[in-house]
Order: sequence, then structure tokens, then C-alpha cells
Amino acid sequence: MLFKLIKLLLFFILAIIVFKIENTDSITNTINYKYHQHSNNTYSNTKNKMKSWRNMAIDLIKEEQAREDYRNNNFTIIDGSNKNDSSQQQQQQQQAIVEAPLYTKLKRQYSRYYRFKVKDTINHQYLMNYFIQTEFDKDTMDFIMETPRWNFVSNAANWIMSWMYTKTDIMGFIGKGNMMCLSTYQYKQILKINRTLPTIKFDEEDDNDQDPLKVYYESLLDIGAGCGSTTLSMKPLFKNVTATEASKGMIYSLNKKGIDSVFCLDLETCDQLKNKQYDIVSCLNVLDRCEKPISLLNTIKKFLKPNGKLILAVVFPFNPYVEFGGIDNSPIETINLDQETLSEYVDSFNKQVFIPNNFEIDSFTVGPYISEGDALYQNYVLTDVIFVLKVKNEDHSNNKISNDLMSCD
Repeated sequence: MLFKLIKLLLFFILAIIVFKIENTDSITNTINYKYHQHSNNTYSNTKNKMKSWRNMAIDLIKEEQAREDYRNNNFTIIDGSNKNDSSQQQQQQQQAIVEAPLYTKLKRQYSRYYRFKVKDTINHQYLMNYFIQTEFDKDTMDFIMETPRWNFVSNAANWIMSWMYTKTDIMGFIGKGNMMCLSTYQYKQILKINRTLPTIKFDEEDDNDQDPLKVYYESLLDIGAGCGSTTLSMKPLFKNVTATEASKGMIYSLNKKGIDSVFCLDLETCDQLKNKQYDIVSCLNVLDRCEKPISLLNTIKKFLKPNGKLILAVVFPFNPYVEFGGIDNSPIETINLDQETLSEYVDSFNKQVFIPNNFEIDSFTVGPYISEGDALYQNYVLTDVIFVLKVKNEDHSNNKISNDLMSCD
């Protein structure tokens, strides 16, 4: 009991110290500087700051207690990803008492990020032909519960290393920058993987040590993989996985996770990827962070096998920010989109970006793009749109989506 009281006291002291550090050179900005989010989190006076300290400490204490309960109970959530497991179904009644309060609460909080609606008055109805509904699941909950916030140690390391490295490099070296886009099961959904699709068998010496029954594709190229947390969600579906990064810190993080990585500043000139093609290329939340997003999309085509697919994730709304993009951090190539609503955003991406560059939508979904938290917030969350795209056959001038568009006009 005494140990627990000391632990809670240390959490309270740590929360205050971290908050003070973040007011000088905020690690919140380190994580979220490129998204221009949470600008309203600046407090106007000392009273509000003191209130935030108390709330912050209470939140940390509650979060740690919830995390301990989550680990100690070690229960299995019954969701779409495991609904066919009869043994788990048998445990459902026993686990309901444990899982209901926490899981139900988080599922309710995150449900709005999975919603996609099209107004009848707008000619976006064709999009529903490609929309795949996903929902909050256990992998998402695991990320929220098990991913630690930035703390005093990581903040101090960031401050010291900032004299020598970029913000992205620092996050890679100290094991931060964790993000979640979709779970493994959700990737299976948008790739339309089901039990009728044959699996790939491989020898034990292959680099993917996942269950062979879950492997459906030969190869994946993950462009701009970051620290590799999103890559790990896709890895079970592939025999071979290669990740690229322009940050040496993130390359270090990828290697620590056992992901085959390539340091690459430009796909066009990357010798290690020369003449290679992949079943799937993923480009998750990179398009709004690069200088030439349209050129990147067209370069990706060269790395796709015939009938290959591109998994493209973009944050809504689209706010380009290039870390080394000059004074105003603007890209060289601009993308102009209508993004008053989510359906306008998806429709605009299709008409302004995909179709002119010879891509067509195979499927898409929406969900939360979650990053690790700091002293103020357990997590930072943005709305993400995840597309699965195919390269159009140039011999067919009227493809399926074009016909759908014409029928809506």
C-alpha cells in the first residue's frame, strides 16, 4: 500500500515537471507541430494553468491505474477481428464484466472517427460503392492503453539531442513517434481479404516470422514508414516487408523492430529499390509531408506489380507541412481540394488527384489516426482517410469510377 502511494505521488510530481518543460520547448509541438492541431490549448492565465496541472496529474494517475487493470486482467475483447474464434466466444460471458466499462467507453469516444456520410443533395453517392465500414477494435485499444506518453526522461532527451538532430531523428533514436492508422484486421477488410483468398507458404528462414495462415501477399513496400508502428500492423499479411525512411533516427527504430529498412531520400534515385516491384505499396500520411506529392504518386506506379495496389492514407483536412520546405514549410507541388465536409474531401481527392494521375479507387475507409500522448493528453487523434488504389488500365477510357461519376452528374 505504501509503495502504491509513493508511486502515485511520483506521478503527480512528474506531471508538474513535464508540464513546465513543455511550456518552454514543448514536446507536444515536437509530435504535433506538423499538424497544426490543438492551438487552443494555450491557457490565458495562471489560474487556468494550475487547474490544468491538477487535472493532468489526476488523468495520469487514472490512466496508470486503468493500464494496470488492463494488463492484470489480460482479457480478450470480442470484436470483428476474432469473432470466428469459438474459444473466445465461450469466454465472452466471463469477460463481459471486465471489458465492458473501459472498452465500451473508448469505443464510444472513438466512434465518430469511423463515420462517413454522404448527403443526398450532393453528387457523392457513388463513393458509397467503395466505402468499407471499420470499427474500434482490440488492436486499437491495445495501442491506446500500452503506448506510453512522453515523460520527463524523453522530454529531457529531446531537449539535449535537439542541438544535434532533427525532431524526427530524435523521436526515432529514443523510441518515440508511435502512430496507429488501422489494425491488421482492418487492413484485411480494405484489401478485401477473406478466407477464399489463398495464403502464401514460406520457409522458416524467411524474414516474416508471422503465422503463415495470415499471409496473403508476397511483398509490401512501406514508404515513409516512420518508427514502424504502422508497418507492424500490416506485416502479418505479407511474406516480405521493406520500409523506406528519410530519417536516420527512424531507420534505427525500424531496425530495432526487425523491419527491413532502406534509407531513401528520393524513390527515383534509390539504388536499393532499383527495378523492384511489390504486390502492395503503402504510403501512410506522407503525401502532405513531402515537397512533390503528385510526383511521388506517379513514381509509386513504377514499384507496383501488374494488378498491384497502393494503400494511401491522408489526414482530413489536408494541411501540407514539409519539415525542410523552406521558410513557410510549403510543398513545391500543391494540391487544391474541396474539404468543407469529409465526403467533399474524398470526392475531391478522387477527381483532382487520382483520376488525372491514372488511379482509381478500389476501396476506402475512415478512422482515427492516433499518436502517442504527452503530459496534457493521453493521445492525439486526427481523422484519417485510407484509400486502396489501383492503376487504371490505359486501354480502357471508361473505367468503373468514371461511369459512376457520369451517373451522378
